[in-house]
Amino acid sequence: MPADTQWAVTRLQPTLVQHFNTLIKDDKLAHAYLFSGTQESGTTALAQWVALRLFCSNIQNDQPCGQCPHCRQVLSGNHPDFLKIVPTGATIKVDDIRYLRQEMTRTGLEQSRRIFEIDQADLLTPGAANSLLKFIEEPPGPVLIILVSEQKQRLLPTILSRVQVIDFPPVSAAQVADKLTEEGLSPELAPLFSALGTSVTTARELATDKNLTPLIETAWQWLTAVGRGDWQAFILVQTRIMPLVKDRPTQNLFLDILITALQDILMAQYAPALPGHFPQQRTQCTAVAQALPPAVMTAAVSDALAAQRRLQGNVGFQGLLERLTAQILSSLT
Repeated sequence: MPADTQWAVTRLQPTLVQHFNTLIKDDKLAHAYLFSGTQESGTTALAQWVALRLFCSNIQNDQPCGQCPHCRQVLSGNHPDFLKIVPTGATIKVDDIRYLRQEMTRTGLEQSRRIFEIDQADLLTPGAANSLLKFIEEPPGPVLIILVSEQKQRLLPTILSRVQVIDFPPVSAAQVADKLTEEGLSPELAPLFSALGTSVTTARELATDKNLTPLIETAWQWLTAVGRGDWQAFILVQTRIMPLVKDRPTQNLFLDILITALQDILMAQYAPALPGHFPQQRTQCTAVAQALPPAVMTAAVSDALAAQRRLQGNVGFQGLLERLTAQILSSLT
């Protein structure tokens, strides 16, 4: 079976592959599932694997061969009994579900069971979601419905209650590092991306973003100044940080980096042998950890998290960071 565009799904989610392999062998598949997780965690890849496993005419060691006509049709996206619905524009509309309904009523052209995958199911409009609910409750014939979503909380509770939810474990730092290394990018950034819950796609974008390294370096310059109790940290906010964070996404990213770094410093105080998320800043992390009392660092993490929440309320970023600076430095006097 060819590798998935990210990783072979059998390598990425071996436990889930085995689970569905057993369900298929025992003929115990439910009629509707929600695969919840990022695409890089293997959601769409597993949906494709299930179709391959069900349709393959040459199963080998419980794995689809990837070479028979049915497998080639699935892999090319042309199997008549494996249909995928994706958003048209910003949403999945009632017309998309109406098309799905028409297809569900047809007998499988080559197989007894038909598979319908709905990607980004959280983008269903209310009307489309309610229309889909009717088919999930009373599927017309032997069908398998697989919803795929990165934000299951946006789905109707009535849909969630009628499907089997499969939560995909997030991609680990080691897996991110492997993928970045394969693509010739720095694996040293993988621990940070993992801490941020970043998908491989986003990690790839960040790793090639020329602003990421300055953001990390400036965050640690600010932390080093704070660790010295140096009120010049205020000047760093205005002269070094603000020119880098000109939009809200970058401001959020900077706070994410800062909070992760603060947590690393706190961890270094209690468990210095554990690896942090910034291997290149290990010396700086140790120095700040030795300079600031654990109680101060605990409060700093709490204050930074509070600043992050206030930022979502459209509070000015410079004022938030200056307040955080004052809170930490004042606790040292």
